[in-house]
Amino acid sequence: MINPYRGYPRPMTYSYISTIRWSQKEGVHGEMELDRGPSFDFHKPSEFGGRDGFMNPEDAFVGSVAMCYSITVEEMCIKMRLNIDHFELKTEGILEEVDGKNMITKIILRPEIRSLEKPHKIKRALELAKENCLIARSLTSEIILEPVY
Repeated sequence: MINPYRGYPRPMTYSYISTIRWSQKEGVHGEMELDRGPSFDFHKPSEFGGRDGFMNPEDAFVGSVAMCYSITVEEMCIKMRLNIDHFELKTEGILEEVDGKNMITKIILRPEIRSLEKPHKIKRALELAKENCLIARSLTSEIILEPVY
């Protein structure tokens, strides 16, 4: 496994804090304030009776894997000295009922890369990123890599 702390003191633990407040705004369930980032209104997704146009837990869950994977791909490309001309990542989370409970069972990562680098090197960087993505490693959902070259 790649050590992301190379050159930095290795921390014992980190803490990530978010605060939720139920909203008084019409059509908004609540507001989430991130300790290290923006605040935003959220609601449940429309398929569960919520409203479109707001962040929802399912999109945030899938999006957190996408963000982490994208950052990890960049780190792998830097370490491997790969020049990437274009990177775009489409990520799909599959929500299914399993044993009577809804859960996101699969997250499909579809990176599209344009580069003059050898395809086997890019493939290796994408696979290493999947193995080293902290958020993906923290889940029980199956992570599927389907690159487009």
